[in-house]
Amino acid sequence: MDKIVHLGLFGCTVLLLCIGYYRSKGHISALTLTLFWLIAAFYGLVIEYIQKYWAVDRSFDMMDVVADSIGALCGIIAFLFVRKWWLKK
Repeated sequence: MDKIVHLGLFGCTVLLLCIGYYRSKGHISALTLTLFWLIAAFYGLVIEYIQKYWAVDRSFDMMDVVADSIGALCGIIAFLFVRKWWLKK
């Protein structure tokens, strides 16, 4: 269940980030989408290290990082469908 939550949170975050960027700029490049994915994956990794070294009773879990990264990728894929079906002018 924990991994599904990670996937959903990062997926929704990246989806909304992509929609906001697309609506403000009118376009979004593959490079920008890749950058959003990398930032989200790196953020998930940083959060895990923060939990390991600074949070009490928390630990590092590489599978959480994987779930975060997959969730971010799912958010990008969802955005591509949203853009195709609802955001085209």
